[in-house]
Amino acid sequence: MMLPTRSLRLRLLILIVVPLMLISTVAVYWRFEVARNTARDIFDRNLVMLCLAVSRDVANSGGDTLSETTSNLFRGATEGDIFYHVYGPDGSFVTGYSSPPVSPKDAKDTLNAPVLFDAKHLGRPIRAARLAEHVNFDGLVGTSVVTVWQSTEPRRDFALRMARQTALITALLMTAVSGLVFFGIKFGLRPLRDLEDAIIKRSHADLSPIARPVPDEAYGIVSRLNSLFARLSEANEAKDRLISNAAHQLRNPIAAVHSLASATLNAPSFEESKERAQSLLEETRRTVRITEQMLSIERLDGFAFKPERMEMISFLKDNAAVMALKSLSRDVVFEFSSNVSAVTVDYDPILMQEALTNIFENALAHGGDDLKNISFKVDASSSNVTIQISNDGQPIRSITGTKIFDRFAQGQESQGAGLGLAIVDEIMSLHEGTVELVHNDPVSFNLTLKR
Repeated sequence: MMLPTRSLRLRLLILIVVPLMLISTVAVYWRFEVARNTARDIFDRNLVMLCLAVSRDVANSGGDTLSETTSNLFRGATEGDIFYHVYGPDGSFVTGYSSPPVSPKDAKDTLNAPVLFDAKHLGRPIRAARLAEHVNFDGLVGTSVVTVWQSTEPRRDFALRMARQTALITALLMTAVSGLVFFGIKFGLRPLRDLEDAIIKRSHADLSPIARPVPDEAYGIVSRLNSLFARLSEANEAKDRLISNAAHQLRNPIAAVHSLASATLNAPSFEESKERAQSLLEETRRTVRITEQMLSIERLDGFAFKPERMEMISFLKDNAAVMALKSLSRDVVFEFSSNVSAVTVDYDPILMQEALTNIFENALAHGGDDLKNISFKVDASSSNVTIQISNDGQPIRSITGTKIFDRFAQGQESQGAGLGLAIVDEIMSLHEGTVELVHNDPVSFNLTLKR
């Protein structure tokens, strides 16, 4: 039983949208990193600028005041408070915030070159710029150190805002793209839905080919469906022919059985009643044989063939012994011969027995008064095993060549249903072997199997 899986529409949507989401996630993360680096550069340049401005103002004023321009820069800082501290040439506090951050050991001062470093101040992470310059404060000459710092939170918040903006824009774009993809897939799969509807609306008896335009991707499926419909149609026709032929073939034997039964009941004497009963028995046997052959044909159409590799000569000898006993009742001599004592072949013993029995029964049924001998001769080579079944009875008339293996093919004045040899042919085909009429006078069949 075929189980439904996830819809093709959903699978296509997942295959398209999920990679887009991954790409979008990477893009948002990349945008965050870019924003963080940008914020770092902007805020670092601002710290360095303020550091230089404070250093110049302190040097010009002797450490007393900041210029109005520099003060405005501090007051205009919107991204968090900015603090500064100035050491004089003698190492004393000059101006600014009284407690500067402690710089790490690797943040070594170089005259006239700002140094940027990360540190903590009052338990908060900060970013600082420090500048050491040679100054003269009212005759006091030495190195002045200016430190300007700011919390890192503003730059992190700046990067997060940029990332959120990017994420929002990406989410809106993804929603729009997903909607477009969904409706695009829905529209693209519409021919498959139409095809499904067309198949559903068909009656169970409609096996005509699907004749409608389909996308290239569905052409192979439709082609296979049409091939399946063709095979099913052929199978139905064959079954209908079998039923029709079966009805035709059984009509006469059943009528004969009925007629003989009535005649037996109305026989004027015991002896004549006995003769008619014998005829009734023979006709009944023939009817049973026809029925068995029809059932065999039906069984072979759906037969699950599983051959086994087995020795074949002993199998043929066992069957020959049974056939020899049956031949004696007809005053027919049965002979068996083989050029090997053993041979291994892949075959199904039940089917092969039926094939051999059908040819043997065919000889007994149609050999006529001329039938005196039936022989099985086995000839094994390195590649094949050939079983030649011959009889000296009447030749097969009216039907020649391969047509004798067609279903319901009957020779002249035949009393059978024309199924025996057809069964043999189908059994040999299942074994990937062959059956052929090699002589018609005397009648000789070759059954060939690959070793």
